[in-house]
Amino acid sequence: MFGKNELYRIDFVLVASVILVVFLGILTIYSAGFDPIDKINSGLYKKQIVWFVAGFILLIMATFLNYQFLGDYSLYIYAFLLFILTVTTIFGTPIRNTRAWLNFGIFSIQPSEFMKLGLVIVLSKYLELRERDIKHMRELVIPALLTLVPVLVILMQPDFGTAAVFIPILFTMLFVGGADVSHLVSFISIAVIAIVVPMFITYREWIGAQESNFLLNFFNDPGLIAIVAGILLLAAIVTYILHFFFVHRLYRKIYIPSSVISLGLFFSIFIQKYLKLYQKRRILVFLNPDLDPHGSGYNVIQSKIAVGAGQFLGKGYLKGSQTQLGFLPEKSSDFIFSVFAEEWGFIGAVVLLALLAAIILRGVQISFESKDKFGALLGSGIVMILFFHVLINLGMVLGIMPVTGLPLPFVSYGGSNLLMSMIAVGILINIRMRKFVY
Repeated sequence: MFGKNELYRIDFVLVASVILVVFLGILTIYSAGFDPIDKINSGLYKKQIVWFVAGFILLIMATFLNYQFLGDYSLYIYAFLLFILTVTTIFGTPIRNTRAWLNFGIFSIQPSEFMKLGLVIVLSKYLELRERDIKHMRELVIPALLTLVPVLVILMQPDFGTAAVFIPILFTMLFVGGADVSHLVSFISIAVIAIVVPMFITYREWIGAQESNFLLNFFNDPGLIAIVAGILLLAAIVTYILHFFFVHRLYRKIYIPSSVISLGLFFSIFIQKYLKLYQKRRILVFLNPDLDPHGSGYNVIQSKIAVGAGQFLGKGYLKGSQTQLGFLPEKSSDFIFSVFAEEWGFIGAVVLLALLAAIILRGVQISFESKDKFGALLGSGIVMILFFHVLINLGMVLGIMPVTGLPLPFVSYGGSNLLMSMIAVGILINIRMRKFVY
């Protein structure tokens, strides 16, 4: 525990930036819930204030609890959160056809938000312990499984947007942890194949394409894809065994691409079968919103109109036409940046983004300055959670990424994400304070 004379170690720039962003978020939530005709408000901003107060208390607790404690009990934290996540998936309250929330009467909690933090903690500890061996491919199996299990549980809810953010967090932490870049490229290639194939099939079905040839027939036949993937996997296994006994570059050049393509095709079959149609269409719509202007593409189109309507100085607080007239959907959560940009314009958007950038950059600085490997990895993972949420949410509202439903940290309405983000910031401050102790 720290004494009163050591409070200067707290990163007040980081704390001030967080408070300012949350304040702007509450103002925007108030605007999004305001009815200009009846002059009444939905009241969501009041709930957000309560969540912020609770979150700030958790931030203080996370600040003064030694973060090394999290590493010592990382597996227990991960297992507990995974258990709660599984219970939620089975018994959770359905909201918008998704069992992602536990309802406690006066409030609901989304455990998948806290699972992100739990994954970062357990990966940080594992990568710290395996620091010397992480260059070997076999050492990536455990991190991959630790990530894949909660991802599969979340997909069963189903919540594709939340599940998707776990993957870049994994790759980033492996990179920071010292994993071989070529191994990471292989995993990324598998992911690309797994996504592109089902998206190609869905796109052709959506537009009603009728042309046919061998390649198109192949992609439309899951059985044939499985056969080809199996043959490639067998070739990879055989050449790997040969490489093990008779080291030769030729074998390596065969088993690596064969295994990558094979696993990519197997996962593509899984995605094509289990990913909901609306989820696949969301991915396609971000490439071309006009594919479904009155359905999946409507949100993106209205969001871009709102952002553009703000121009340089904005239309003024409570004066956004897209917001106040109800054209903009999910305006308190997913598309809250569109509300802010319409009312405050380019200048306001720059200020908000600068504050978010300040939070992320302070996190990067804290990670680099950490005196131990676990602290550096933990800080990096937290920064990546915040960064990818900002990146994906902004990309979503600007129409350059799929509509995934990920909130904008500290700004969007939602207690679970705000609590998780506040705890994360508390841990970052903790890491910075502890560097003076080592």
